[in-house]
Amino acid sequence: MSLHAELLKQAHFLARKEPKKPIQASLRRSVSASYYALFHLLVDDATRLMLSGNVRRPLRDSLARAFRHSAMKQTAVAFTRTSIPPKLAAGLNREPVQQELVDVATAFVQLQEARHDADYNRALRFTRRETLDLADLADQAFRDWSQVRGSLQADTFLTGLLAYRQMQG
Repeated sequence: MSLHAELLKQAHFLARKEPKKPIQASLRRSVSASYYALFHLLVDDATRLMLSGNVRRPLRDSLARAFRHSAMKQTAVAFTRTSIPPKLAAGLNREPVQQELVDVATAFVQLQEARHDADYNRALRFTRRETLDLADLADQAFRDWSQVRGSLQADTFLTGLLAYRQMQG
């Protein structure tokens, strides 16, 4: 099982770990696992796009460390807007962004913000329902991604996740 699939499974498990009274540590780790599930799915696909084949796995693992959460968020935010920045628009062939890709980008932003709250906002209390909703959001993002994976738009999105700040346009 891939790391991203394991993380998604763990997110659901942790959200339900204590059946009667969930503890904040389990809920917070669930939120974090939901975000990192989508993060690693996208990073895995991006590195495979750039470096295919089993012999290149060590190089892909090394490249995966180059992805920055803030740059990934910038790209995701760009894909949620009606007007895509010129440096990304070149990969869209003047077509509107597929709704599934917009949904993946939106989920990425929401999950990253929730993960940040879970990891750093000690005053915030998570509920089981909120945590399960975030795990379900990650689940849906996986399904949406499977609908667009391999398209020129998806490849543009993946490229932006790594190189948004360095791209010209």
